[in-house]
Amino acid sequence: MTGAALPEEPRGAGGAPARPSVGEDASGRRGPSERPGRRVSSYFRLSRRELPAGPGELVHLVGRAPIDPHHRSPAGGLTTSGIVTHVDSIGGMACGLAVLPGWIVTSTLLVRVFRPGHTGPLEVDGRVVRAGRRSATADVRVRDEGGGGVLVATAEVTCAVLDPGSLDLDLARPVVFDAPPADPGGMAPEAFFCISPGGNGSAVLEVADHLRNPWGILHGGAVAALADAAATRAAVAAGAVGPVVARDAEVHYLRPVRVGPVVARATVLGERVDGWVVEVTLRDTGVDDRVVATAVLTVGGLSSRPPS
Repeated sequence: MTGAALPEEPRGAGGAPARPSVGEDASGRRGPSERPGRRVSSYFRLSRRELPAGPGELVHLVGRAPIDPHHRSPAGGLTTSGIVTHVDSIGGMACGLAVLPGWIVTSTLLVRVFRPGHTGPLEVDGRVVRAGRRSATADVRVRDEGGGGVLVATAEVTCAVLDPGSLDLDLARPVVFDAPPADPGGMAPEAFFCISPGGNGSAVLEVADHLRNPWGILHGGAVAALADAAATRAAVAAGAVGPVVARDAEVHYLRPVRVGPVVARATVLGERVDGWVVEVTLRDTGVDDRVVATAVLTVGGLSSRPPS
């Protein structure tokens, strides 16, 4: 499982800070300025704004993110790992707001990417459609504002509810989080997520502090990025021609990652009209090589596949 990272600087509806940005107070509760995991959303420059929930919705949260040059895939748009990270950040936070005073960890992400090429900025619209004592579910849609609002991806985020312990969740509502400024010298996603090639076609992720969520476990976006890297390498090794990108992703978070390194091993299951179907198993080699997540991705070429 993986927790949805809390943003680092909450703002009220008028744009003013919701509270001073401080570290631990006298009670030992964490303040927003030093929450782990904030770097992941900041890296992709995702802003977040809570809107009034509509009929049948519990929480409505909208994110907006530009696509910086170092974030783009060979298709010209945001990498699939970036899209999945946005989905996890918006869907997870929306589910968290729906279950307050509890919080959540993401258990399953189902993402379908229709267009790998986009102009940006991207709008990430998340709406919580169900929330109970044990779980919550959000529907998320990603659109390309620079491409006339065309649909880029759809997703379903399922989260498990947990006790946040000493984590400070006293957020001003409606929540507003601004995006950080651009980083002209920014790293490519695999470098930011500390991913490198491993032996026998695997991919390896080092669990750096900037990739941890508020509970000290690996951010869901990092897990998805590692699965993406392993799947695309496996598809190329199996015979995929030219630059390829992951088109769809189904990620199941089974156990938290606290130690690492995490090794992802991919198996090509077969080929279909829209690409290679690849199964990925991720293991925490620092904790008895236990399986921490599984994923199935479809990896294809650069042609667009509009939604039916």
